[in-house]
Amino acid sequence: MLGPVTLFLNTDTSRYHLVLPGIFKVVVVPSTEIFHIRGWIFFIPFRFNPFLAKRGKSKGKLKKPGKKWRLKKLPEGKQIISYTVRSIRIRKLLLDIDTDDFMLNAWLVPVFSMVNSRDIQMKVNFEGTSSLLLDLRTRLGTLLWIVIKIKYRSFINL
Repeated sequence: MLGPVTLFLNTDTSRYHLVLPGIFKVVVVPSTEIFHIRGWIFFIPFRFNPFLAKRGKSKGKLKKPGKKWRLKKLPEGKQIISYTVRSIRIRKLLLDIDTDDFMLNAWLVPVFSMVNSRDIQMKVNFEGTSSLLLDLRTRLGTLLWIVIKIKYRSFINL
């Protein structure tokens, strides 16, 4: 249950998915419109098309004109985001980019050559093509631990 959470993006093959093995999988599938979303939660498939009109059950209910829905601001939101970003591991990053600005491309060549390693390969081309392969991993247990730790600290500081 506390296995790896995987985000995989590949622009060359148009594969985009988010997976927690055995729990859920969400795949973005190119279609006649821009895309649709296909997924499985505990082996139960679902499909969602964000571009279709929603069939709501409004039954004539009117919203009050002055009332707005707002999300509550989390005081520890910045800490959760920073710890979550630090917990994510790059398993593979292949980036081949052309910015259509030859000066910027020339400036990016030495920067990318300094960043390159075994798992991270970034390069600049002058041909007008761009591609990205990104495989990010984290663990669900790590994400739960971050939330528990931040909430515990905020409870102690009350």
